[in-house]
Amino acid sequence: EFARPLVFGAATTMAPGDIAAAKVTAAESAYGAARAALQLHGAIGYTAEFDLSLWLTKARALRGAWGDPGVWRGRVLAARE
Repeated sequence: EFARPLVFGAATTMAPGDIAAAKVTAAESAYGAARAALQLHGAIGYTAEFDLSLWLTKARALRGAWGDPGVWRGRVLAARE
């Protein structure tokens, strides 16, 4: 929910700075939500029987896809200059 407005805004404007901000926010939000869910559910979250392990793996992959968040934060700053 936190990243939704930025993603919709980036899809509307297609500006490089908006896209970079949406990528960082979406990836960090997904990873943070997965980590919070893991804290809530405990060790069962790591098991294959529980879907949280799948979502945590996907969130980790999304976070590093097409460059780490530091690279995308640099693009946001470059677009603002």
